[in-house]
Amino acid sequence: MDLTRRHLLAGLGAVACAGPAWTGPAWAGTGPRFASLDHGLAQTLIALGADLTAIAQLPYWDIWTVEPPLPPGAANLGLAREPNMESLARLAPDLILSTPYLEGVRHQLELVAPVESFPIHALGTSPWPNILAATRRLGTLSGREAAADRLIVDTEAELARIRDRLTRLPELPIVPLHFVDTRHVRIYGDNGIIQDTLDRLDLRNGWSGPTNAWGFATAGIERLVEIGDARVLVFDPVPPDVEATLAGSPLWQGLPFVREGRMRRFPNVAAFGTLPAATRLARLLESFERDHA
Repeated sequence: MDLTRRHLLAGLGAVACAGPAWTGPAWAGTGPRFASLDHGLAQTLIALGADLTAIAQLPYWDIWTVEPPLPPGAANLGLAREPNMESLARLAPDLILSTPYLEGVRHQLELVAPVESFPIHALGTSPWPNILAATRRLGTLSGREAAADRLIVDTEAELARIRDRLTRLPELPIVPLHFVDTRHVRIYGDNGIIQDTLDRLDLRNGWSGPTNAWGFATAGIERLVEIGDARVLVFDPVPPDVEATLAGSPLWQGLPFVREGRMRRFPNVAAFGTLPAATRLARLLESFERDHA
């Protein structure tokens, strides 16, 4: 639904497109048992059919990550930077997956099980090569090397298929963003998986400003006046107080992409995810073009 002045509240209150359901491998539950403090690494484990015993911040999965679905029985370890060590010890995983961002808790984790850290995001470069390397490494650790190779090949083939089918979306650049609060947005660009996916779909990003090592720029909404002729995609979730504030904001209502109906609500995609996140974004964009572009 359009996020124009006339439809602002309705647009912010409804998801533009639900997108296709996950069609990855069925949960296998065999082999080494993994605990993951990172949702992106967990995405890959699930896609490989490996045994994800526990995950940090489980309640946020359906909000920020969404796909693939979590396996039945996966335990919640609490906050990634403050994991529940009692639960972790009780679950006794064979290996704990982490990232350099969480290096501060590594010494605690190693009291329970070996820890493997994967540098993927926040490196100030495209995460894509690191995602591929992590996929292959997780395939080795889980004894699912063939599944890892297949995941890479299938992802690249799916992105190529969707790229070749898109006809109207490439006409305008895309600006992907999240609302942080009523006055700030997080705009995704270079150094992130969202940009990597757009590149593989031959879609242009309408944001030309710099981004941080994580692949986004945090900007006041007044900076959005810099966006030219582009489609703006507002990822879920939108903070609840944003709707009313924007409805009464002359600045917001005066932005060209708002006035001209070039803004849409968009289902969330894991901005710091792995190959399943890229596939989800590509499929959602394919559905978006069919339904809205």
